[in-house]
Amino acid sequence: MIKKILFIVAVISTSSLIAQNLELQDINNNTIAGGTHYIYDTGINMAETKFHVENSSASPINFDISVWEMANSTATDWQVCFGVNCYIANNSVSTAQTFSSATAPAGGTYNDSKVAPFSFGWSAGDWGVWRMRVTDVSNSSDSSTAYIVWTMGGTFAGDQNANTIVDGSEIAGDINGNGTIDSGEITGDMNGDGVINPWEVSGDANGNGFIDNGEVLSTIELAKNSVTIKAYPNPVSSNLTINYSIEGNVDNARVDVYDVLGQVVSTYKLSNNKGQLKVNVDALTSGVYFYAIKVNDETIRTERVIVK
Repeated sequence: MIKKILFIVAVISTSSLIAQNLELQDINNNTIAGGTHYIYDTGINMAETKFHVENSSASPINFDISVWEMANSTATDWQVCFGVNCYIANNSVSTAQTFSSATAPAGGTYNDSKVAPFSFGWSAGDWGVWRMRVTDVSNSSDSSTAYIVWTMGGTFAGDQNANTIVDGSEIAGDINGNGTIDSGEITGDMNGDGVINPWEVSGDANGNGFIDNGEVLSTIELAKNSVTIKAYPNPVSSNLTINYSIEGNVDNARVDVYDVLGQVVSTYKLSNNKGQLKVNVDALTSGVYFYAIKVNDETIRTERVIVK
């Protein structure tokens, strides 16, 4: 259960009811609304990722923040903060997680919102993709949305000013930094390494980090909708039973069990499309763990389990 730490009474603004006033920005006040924002840095720095919320109206606006988990290679929870008032956005929740609220000043910018991974234990190449939206609590039609991609280490081609983010007019995948995707550059190649990596979105023709109308999901993305998985008992003290069902080829399918730092503690090969897997947890210390079904090294589904 999410415990709300702070509640601010909403002040209804007449102007906010009829206009689009909120804009989601990066820490340099560049708009990221309607697009994908790329961050690469150390795990410690990424855990402090902040965003700005601009209010163009003549009255203060109370806003909340909603987040959706799109992809999460390390099965890490996220944090959403308004100043020192923080919440946890749980991993493996497919629906919106909404937290409120803060106030963007009239004609000004709120500079103290944080949406960030618990990335202290991440290793080079670890990543996560979440959708983020800010919304006027008194006017749901006044909102601003962006997709955020966090990656541990590396260098994003297209980061022309080398500030560790792709911002303003910079284009991820634009290897030569001329502002367009040329011959030899791959649309959708967010880090500009010449291939579509597992954390990048295959089928993303315009390279904005998600599938728009007219674009086609990769086979792996489609497979995510064709997997069922359930484990019991949860919490577990000795033997965990995982029931699973996968549509399609499972020649290279397995279940990996991770600790909270994203380290694999055990692996089990799956030989059938449907079945029951027994996992003994006697050797594990008490705490939170994650189990993921993988096909061809692609994570298809991740769930959480508590060992007591």
